[in-house]
Parts: sequence; C-alpha cells; structure tokens
Amino acid sequence: MRQYFQSVRFRMVLSYLAIVLVIALLFGSILYLFFSNQYSKEIRNAKQLSLKNTVNYIESSVIQKVNQVYLSLALGSSVNIDLDRLQGNHGKILDIEQLLKKQVQNYSDLIQAIHLYDTENHFMISSVYGLLLYESSSSSEANMADWIVAMKETEGNSLWMQTRMVPQDVYIQSPEPNNMNSLISYVHSYPFQSSGQDSKVMIAIDIKESAISQIIKNMLPADYESTFIIDRDGIVISAADKSLLGSSNTENLVQSLLSDHSSDGSFSPIIDHGSYVISQDQFKGTGWRIYTTTPNKNFYYKLDSLKEVSVILCLLAVAVGIAMSSIFTAANYSPLKRLLNNIKSRMDSPTSLKQDEYRFIDTAINSLSSKVDSLEETLQANHRMIKHSIMLNMLHNRFTPEELAEQLQSVQISMAYSRFRCIVIDPVSEKWKKLQPRQLQHTLYTIIQQLEITNIDETRLLAEELQDHKIAVIICTNQPGEPLTDHIVGSIHAEAKSQFDLEFALSLGGWVDHFTKIHTSYHEANILIKYSYFFPALSAIQDLDLLNRETSTLEIPDSYLANVEKKLQSRDVDGTILAIQDVVSTIKEGMYSAEYSHIILLKMISIYADCISQVRWQPAEASSMNLYKQYSSLYNIDRYSEWLIHLVTEFVTHMEKRSEVRSVDTISAVKTYIREHLSGDLTLDHVSEQVFISPKYLSKIFKEETGITYSEYVTNQRMERARELIAQREFTIEQVASTVGYRTPAYFIKKFKEIHGCTPKNFMRSLMH
Repeated sequence: MRQYFQSVRFRMVLSYLAIVLVIALLFGSILYLFFSNQYSKEIRNAKQLSLKNTVNYIESSVIQKVNQVYLSLALGSSVNIDLDRLQGNHGKILDIEQLLKKQVQNYSDLIQAIHLYDTENHFMISSVYGLLLYESSSSSEANMADWIVAMKETEGNSLWMQTRMVPQDVYIQSPEPNNMNSLISYVHSYPFQSSGQDSKVMIAIDIKESAISQIIKNMLPADYESTFIIDRDGIVISAADKSLLGSSNTENLVQSLLSDHSSDGSFSPIIDHGSYVISQDQFKGTGWRIYTTTPNKNFYYKLDSLKEVSVILCLLAVAVGIAMSSIFTAANYSPLKRLLNNIKSRMDSPTSLKQDEYRFIDTAINSLSSKVDSLEETLQANHRMIKHSIMLNMLHNRFTPEELAEQLQSVQISMAYSRFRCIVIDPVSEKWKKLQPRQLQHTLYTIIQQLEITNIDETRLLAEELQDHKIAVIICTNQPGEPLTDHIVGSIHAEAKSQFDLEFALSLGGWVDHFTKIHTSYHEANILIKYSYFFPALSAIQDLDLLNRETSTLEIPDSYLANVEKKLQSRDVDGTILAIQDVVSTIKEGMYSAEYSHIILLKMISIYADCISQVRWQPAEASSMNLYKQYSSLYNIDRYSEWLIHLVTEFVTHMEKRSEVRSVDTISAVKTYIREHLSGDLTLDHVSEQVFISPKYLSKIFKEETGITYSEYVTNQRMERARELIAQREFTIEQVASTVGYRTPAYFIKKFKEIHGCTPKNFMRSLMH
C-alpha cells in the first residue's frame, strides 16, 4: 500500500486536484482586479524612482564634474588664473588658454568651451576664441557671452544660464539647425566667495545640452521624448525636441507643469483637454525641475490588457486542466512502465527498487553519470596530478629513497642518469604581473610543456609549477655539466623573450649524483633566486658562495642611511643620488642577506615618505597606490634605484618651485597671524602648522626675508603692543603682560627692559611728565 501511494500512477491521479489550483488562480485574478489601484501606484513609484535616479546621475556626472573643473581652475591648477598679473605677459596668456583647452579635451563629451573674463580690463581668454576684448567683440560673440551681463547683475557667486544655440564652427555663422549646438553656460566668480558684482574674474563653462539629453535617453529610454528639464524661470533647457529649447510655451505644457504639481513628485493634470500622468523631481543646486509627461491612456493600457488576459487565461486553464489530466494519466504511464521494467531487469540489486518510479530512474541515471564522470576524470587528469604531487614531494624531501623510486616508477619517470641539477625560474617582468589568471595559467602550462619536450642528447628536463607561480626544472643528464647548463639557460631566456615577450630570473643549485639528493639542489636554487633581485645583469644566479650571505649577520653602517636623509632634507639632488647609489652598490657588493637588504631599501623609502610628509606634498605617483606597493612591483634593484632617484628629483624640483612662489606670501601670512594672536601660542612649531610648512624651513625663510630671527620678531611685536597698551593708562602691568602673551609679569618686565631700555613702570612714569 505504501508503494502504491509513492507510485507515479497515484500522483497522476492527484493531477485532477490541479483543478482546485486553477480555481484558486481564478480567485486570485479577481483579487488582482480588486487591487489594481495598488498596482498603478507601484508603477508610479517605479517611474518616480527612475526619474530620481536620472537626477542623481545628472548631478554626479554633469553638475559635480563642472564644479570640479571650476575648482581645478580656481584652486588646483598649476597655472595661476589671477589675471592681474597678465599685463604684457603673453606667455602666461597662452598658458591659460592651453590650460582651458586641456580641460575641454579632458571632458570633451561634456564641455564645449571654457572662458575667463577680466571684469576690470574687459578682456576674455577662451578655449575657442583665444584672447579678445569684450567691448570690441562682434555681436555674435557678444551674444555667446551673454553670461557676462547676467553675472554682473547677480549677487551670488555662481549662475546657471538658459540654453542657447551656438554654431558648431565658431568662425561660420550658419542659421541651419543641423549646424548648431545647444549649450548651457555655468558661470562662477573668482575669487571663490566673491559675488558676480564684485568678482575679479568670471569663469564660464559651456556645457553640451546633448550630454544631458543623452543621459536622459539612456536612463529613461521609453520616456525620453516626453521628458523636459525646466529652469527657475520656466524656460525649457533640455528636451528631446531641440526646437523647444529656450522656450517657455510648449503648447501650454510648461505653464501647466509649473502651476499644477504636488509635493509627492507625481500628479495627474488636465493639459489641452487631455489627462496626463506627470512625474517630476528637482535638482538640488541649480533649481531645475525635470518632468516626464505620459498620457493616461498610455500609462494604463498595459494594466487593462493584463486584466483581460488574466481572466481569459484562468478560464482556459480550468478547461485545459480537466481535459489534460485524464489524457496524460493514460498516455504517459504506459511507456514509463516499459522503461521502468527494462531498468529493473538490468539492476544488480533489486532491493533498491523500494521507491517511486521517477526517483528510481533518476537514481539510476545519476549513478551511471557519476561512474562515467569519474572514469573520464581519472583517465584525463589523474596522471598529471599524481606526477605534480610526486615532483613537489621529491623537491621537499618528503619520501624515503624506496618510496621515491616506487612513486617515480608509477608515473613512468626513469631516473637512469648520472647527474642532476635543479633550476628555479621566477617570472619577474611587469608584463607577467599584468596577465589575467587564465592567461597566466595558460602561459605557465605552455612553458612547462615546452621544457619537457625539449630534445637534448642524453638529457631529460622535468618541469613543475610551484605554489608562487615559479617553475622548478630538474635537469637529468649523462653529459658534462657547465656547457649543458649554459645551453639550457640561454634557451629558456630566448624562448621567454621570443614567444611570450617576458623576462625571467633564473637560479641554479649545485650538481648531485643521485635523484634522491635533488632536494638539496632545489633548496640551494630556491635560496639563490632571492638574489636575482640584486644581480639583474646575470642570466642565472649560480654562485653558491651567495648562500653564505643568507646566514650573514652583517649590517650596513647607519651613516649610509643618515647621509641619504641629510642630503634629501637639504634638497641636494646630486648628493642624494650619490648617497642612494652608494647604498645600492654597498648592498650588491657586501655580504648582506636578501631579507636585510630589502629592509634597507624600504628604510630609504621611509626616509623619502617622512620627508614629503613633513612638507605636506603628495606626489603624482601616490595617487593610485602607496609607495610600498610601488616598491613591491619593482623586480630588480636597478629599477628600484631609477624609481627612487626619479621621486627624489621630482620632490626637490617641486620644493624649489614651491619655495620661490610661497616664501613671500608665507612670511606675510605669518606676520598677520602673529599680529592677530599676540596673546596666544606663537611658538615656531605652532605657527608653522598654520601655514603648512616645516618649522625649520619657516625659520630659514623668515630670517632671509626679514633680516631677523623669528623669535626676535615675535618679541618686538609683543613689546610694541605692550608699549601701546601702557600708553593708554587703562591696564595694569599684569593685564598688559597677559594680553601680549606672557604668563609671568616678571619675565615680561625683563623682556620689556631689554627692548625699550626701561621697566614698564618707569615708562609709565615718563608718560606722566
């Protein structure tokens, strides 16, 4: 009885009960019709979410990028855009023009042009027009620069203009629509906080309206034709129909959008006697609003069709379910029964038949598939995997001599040779590190395969991949050693360069006379490969004397690194380079271990990092990864030396330029800070932090610019202020001392007498006579 309930026949009978499910489906359809309004609301929410995502994307990819371009020009540019210094300096004008063109090229998909306008001298530097006088410019160019008039009338520091049409070729005025570009100008004052009325320079960035339209088209492909962006004044600044740009009367649609909307982002107005579903959202910084208009009939027609189709399908399902249940029960079980009997007759264990028919067939097929898959995997992969495991265990001496001989015989590897030697190959080139995992694995397998099929008289090469993508090669030969080794090393380098365009580092262990000693040669080669970093000129590292360096405890004198630090802090480029080269040559020639040598190289990087940190300078190379990651990507000490020398040279050059530009401004800022904070902390360390330079450098340039030391200047300023306060006769000596930054009156009186030649009381008495 239990087997009957588990049978397919019984389950087919249960298919009649599917009619109940069909009825339930029909009931669900009725509920669906009842809650259709909720479905409509979800569609509205989805449309509103898409619109909000579009607004966020436009703000991040257009508005924020434009602000970044302005900030790059106003604050972050290496070319000063202060137009007050341009009188007669044509080279500076060209630099600014090239800077503007470079910014336009960097954002060519978004920006059409960038203009700088001098509000005092009335001239413009443009990435398109070059240098021109605004008052004498042609009327067409004046129209293109209407942002100047608008910016002069605003009290804010930035302004978004309405869309205007500009010819694609600035030198050909063509009224043809196909030859016109629609542009939106963003104008910002300079200096940053000044208003349009008070600005010295206006920076205008012409943005392609087509870039905004393309974003809308990509984000809202179905609603692109009916989507508008309208500014604060109700003017259309972006639309699929370019003839609407700059218009405030799009068949009464814009007026309806501006006058009839709700705060929830979606509403249904009546426009031109038609009912629409409107979704809208607002841009945060510009005051623009984006609207998507969809006629009600287009919005709901899918919902209505879905209702009708659901009812029809439910009715059809009821009819078809009744008919098909009875037909399938009779027709399908007969061939199934014949198949089942055939499988049962071929099964070894009839006791396994205590389950329903489908499960029994599924179990039989899975069992057969598992056996086939297991057989294929064993035939295809087992040999290679076993050989790989045996070779690695042999290199690490994990077999007894008897076990190793037995294992090698199992994979049909003969060791009937008189000499053995191990080579370790390390793919150290930059191209190797850039390979994708699949390419890397394919290259490894190709190299190993070519090594093993190399045909050399009385010689066989066995190659295996190590865990760190290195390759171990075992030379098994009856030939003399050195000529054969040189030939193999040369072949490896030649094949790597010609076939893969890669560079390899090689190391060779010593010769051994029996295959059970191969692990000693591998251990030597594995140690020697570390020193390929320090001897890149050698085709292979095979000097076994280098093994003594691995256990050496020698250390490089501290004076070497101290010399590097001293020369770098003194901004001596040549001296620093010589100091670096001295350390590198000492590492190459001395008996220092590989690990200790890398520590010394890292210490030199740490000296450089501390130096640039002290002056708050971030080099360009540190933008993508830090200095220590860059160090790990260098594959020999010569590349390291070139890289570090380049960093040092760039740093010193930058500091020299920055010193020339900032010294006068820095001293002025320091003097201002001292005057405003006489009662506060005016130590050299504290004030240097306020102007972002090192205390040592501030002390140096202060003495050079003023002729006196920093502490003398601070004391003079405090005593001068103290004399003014005493002359007012409104403060006690203790109050005056506290006001000018002295905690104890006694020390204040001492300093006052040193500067003015008398005590504060005597000075006060002299004022009374």
